[in-house]
Amino acid sequence: MTRFTGTIVALSSGPPPSGIAILRISGPDAMAVAQRFGTPALPPRRATLRTLTAPSDGAVIDQALCLAFPGPASATGEDMVEYHCHGSPAVVDRMLTEAVALPGVRVAEPGEFTMRAVLSGRMGLADAEALAELIDARTEAERRRAVRLAGGALTSAISGWRAALIAALALCEAHIDFADESDIPDGGPPVEQAIAPVAAEIAAALAGSRDADKLADGFRIVLAGPPNAGKSSLINALAGRAIALVSDEPGTTRDVVATTLDLGGYRVVIADTAGVREGAAGVEAMGIARTRAEIEAADFIVEVTSPDTIPLRLPSADLRIAHKSDLRPADADLATSLADPASIEALAARLTEAAARGMAGSEAALITRARQRSACEEIAAALAEATDSPHLEMKAEALRSACHAVGRLTGDIGVEDILDDVFGRFCIGK
Repeated sequence: MTRFTGTIVALSSGPPPSGIAILRISGPDAMAVAQRFGTPALPPRRATLRTLTAPSDGAVIDQALCLAFPGPASATGEDMVEYHCHGSPAVVDRMLTEAVALPGVRVAEPGEFTMRAVLSGRMGLADAEALAELIDARTEAERRRAVRLAGGALTSAISGWRAALIAALALCEAHIDFADESDIPDGGPPVEQAIAPVAAEIAAALAGSRDADKLADGFRIVLAGPPNAGKSSLINALAGRAIALVSDEPGTTRDVVATTLDLGGYRVVIADTAGVREGAAGVEAMGIARTRAEIEAADFIVEVTSPDTIPLRLPSADLRIAHKSDLRPADADLATSLADPASIEALAARLTEAAARGMAGSEAALITRARQRSACEEIAAALAEATDSPHLEMKAEALRSACHAVGRLTGDIGVEDILDDVFGRFCIGK
């Protein structure tokens, strides 16, 4: 990725045609570009309606709402201009073509606007990563977590860790360098007490990060039971469309058939599996083996029984439902029937509750990326070393290592090594 050079331009809204198209220009020549488009002297941070003219021949391109954001009080920390044009392909193409024909202006690379915000200090690296999650959010739960992190939840925690570690390091250094001074108390500095809260918070953040990916990957629910218990009809009813083949012939489902649903704002993957029975052979036996593997990997297991089948009585089942209850009532956690839509809604509600419980830790996670986990693990290891080291000099060195790892976490150290990884996943114009 080109590093913070020149003036960049990009379409920041969705691809045309659209009602409105937003073009952003950022860099040292942004205001000069605005002048070339016939919009000089734009009032700062106030939308004004102007006529846009082509720098090449003076032709009228469009009328647009124009906004100027002089740096450093802008999103990128540089001079910025936004044009809110009509979203026709012809207008957008002409604006971009005319802009990049000007000296020193080029099309922005993916994530470059946000990258410039980070490099200019307008945004922290953790906040930028949260913004990327917000852009990619597909469910309400993903959006909630991303908004919380983009609002500074992780940045605030890191700031507290950094302050505590610097204070502990300063305490060590004072005892090492000025032990003979009268204002330095006798005995070793209480380093362990100073860093213990930080170590506990980081340990909790790392523990919470283990399931952070589940919010995006989905809460996995498996429907298991004997052949012809009605698992396929249930997944079709929950999805509201034909996901799996349904037949009176036992053993119709020979493989795992999965679909993704949004239940209560959570991404939920529901899998219909091959019916389990003794004596199966060939392809059916292979399907049953896959069923057992799905059961092992599931977050929530629903055992489906019916009056015309022999129940499996899975010891690992989280919910037992008596399907086809219109044929004959049975003892179970919940009775369902395709003839009773309310029973399907009740099942969906139970699955939503399970997903909410199972995803609570993932939604509350502070650490959501491998880079962040790696830095936090380094901090935790350094703090453990500082606690266990018998010599004050070794404690101080371990604390310096911890502070260095905090710098990697915030992007203050080694940011060049991670720019492409973090910002290359952004869309162009953001």
